[in-house]
Amino acid sequence: MKGIVLSLGLPRKRRFRLPDLKGIIKRHGVLMVFAVLLLAGLAFGAAYAYSADRQTLRSLDFLFTTNLESRLGKGAFGTMCACFASDFVFLLSAYFLGAAPWGIPFLPALVCFKGFGTGITAGYLCLSHGVSGAGFYLLVLLPGTFLFCAVLMFFSVTAFSFSRQTLKRMLSRQPALYSLREALLRYSSRFLSALGVTFAASLLDTLLWTLFAGSFNF
Repeated sequence: MKGIVLSLGLPRKRRFRLPDLKGIIKRHGVLMVFAVLLLAGLAFGAAYAYSADRQTLRSLDFLFTTNLESRLGKGAFGTMCACFASDFVFLLSAYFLGAAPWGIPFLPALVCFKGFGTGITAGYLCLSHGVSGAGFYLLVLLPGTFLFCAVLMFFSVTAFSFSRQTLKRMLSRQPALYSLREALLRYSSRFLSALGVTFAASLLDTLLWTLFAGSFNF
């Protein structure tokens, strides 16, 4: 009787299970590597901004925001075009690298370079304009930049996987189990989805520039 009462009345203690690190790394290992490379590039970019001269930084303005005076005078449409053009170059590069079987080593470099440019922008604004530049970056630039960096990382994972599959197909002597045309269509569809989010990030950048850029005196 005592055994029946104890078995019915007392709840069993749940065992604490550690997360399956091996499974997590297997599923998200490439994304984790890209995230680390992005952060490493950001740190190197911020350090480089403190040692580079103004002329070098201004020459990188097409890819990275290092010339506020010219961008503030472009208006909303010009700002959106500048933001979208810069992000589009990175995303299109990831697409072409993913479509090539030799693009595997270049995709991590591309993500790292984007982090490098993000660090340059943050470091340049803090170096040139102090607290006002840091506030401008956090309020105006960071939301859109964060959104695009997330899109670039996730799409780069897709591009990395597609490039690896293409390389395996070329090196394999066995007939392919899937249609390359269908795989390319799915890959291109994901690119268009990433491009749509990139356009939304540019609209967010433009909105924040229009609302708050005039509040900062540079």
